[in-house]
Amino acid sequence: MERAFGAAVLLALIAASLPLAVLAQPHPGTTAAAPVGAQPDATDFQLSPRNGQDDEQQWFDRYECDSWAKWHSGYDPFNKAGGPSQPAVSDDYRRLMTACLEQHGYEVRYTAPQAPPPVPTPYDWRTERRSAPPELRYRPFSLQAGGGYSAAAGSTSDYVHGGPNAGAALTWFPSAALPLGVRVEGSYTWLKPADRLLALNGVNYNRGAVDLYGGEIDLRWNMSHPTSRQQLYLLGGVGRYRIDILLQKVSEVRTCGLNFCGVSSTLLAQEHDVSAWQPSWNAGLGWEIALDNHTSFFVEARYRYIHNSGFGMHLVPIWLGLRF
Repeated sequence: MERAFGAAVLLALIAASLPLAVLAQPHPGTTAAAPVGAQPDATDFQLSPRNGQDDEQQWFDRYECDSWAKWHSGYDPFNKAGGPSQPAVSDDYRRLMTACLEQHGYEVRYTAPQAPPPVPTPYDWRTERRSAPPELRYRPFSLQAGGGYSAAAGSTSDYVHGGPNAGAALTWFPSAALPLGVRVEGSYTWLKPADRLLALNGVNYNRGAVDLYGGEIDLRWNMSHPTSRQQLYLLGGVGRYRIDILLQKVSEVRTCGLNFCGVSSTLLAQEHDVSAWQPSWNAGLGWEIALDNHTSFFVEARYRYIHNSGFGMHLVPIWLGLRF
């Protein structure tokens, strides 16, 4: 009875002198190797009894070895503020504690504290763009779409005014080693009739439209290396276009009632003519810059001539858009 009471008192004293970190150790018999290069804490160890020591015996041996290691090293891991805290003194305590426990028939393993996981760097598209600028990479096929303005040139400006245009094209480069490609293009242009065309046949038309639509087959020659950020290129080819001319003479009369005023229109004369498919040729220069590795922005300026039985059309289409 007295022996059991004395063991209980001694266990209470041991529990008061040891921190929660030691009391919360896993059940004896488990081991964990310390990672290479890590510095374990002096009290962060695990025991594996080699002689079948029970839990009560392990508490006695820990308490005895802790007192012995503190006495000879002058280092108290549970009261660091009251003694030296140099790393060398802490190492002495750990070596003495380990030697004592091994002499009592235990295998000692220290577990180094795990380093916190690295904080991921937030994604910044500006950093990626600075580190890896986009390039005009080789693609066998590319599709482009855009629009712009077509200006009338030469004698054509006497008959029509310039207007907007839109179109799309498909380009094929057979080889990455040869900067020569073939382009198939379709476009539509909206022009306005000038005074000389409105006065056709002495009718004095006052309204109209000239629509131009068709397609071309062009050759494109890149003037710089295909993996650069930007490049110039030449293009030219032949095609077919139709010219749709609509001329109207309209009389407009303004009338007012009690609550509103309006304009009534009366068609006095009209002439509508659509030409056959007329041959054409064009030549020009383009500039392209990569927006990313799959998309680029382009600007083109060309001279286009369309042969017509009545008069040839001289146009300067300017086209800008995206290429994919």
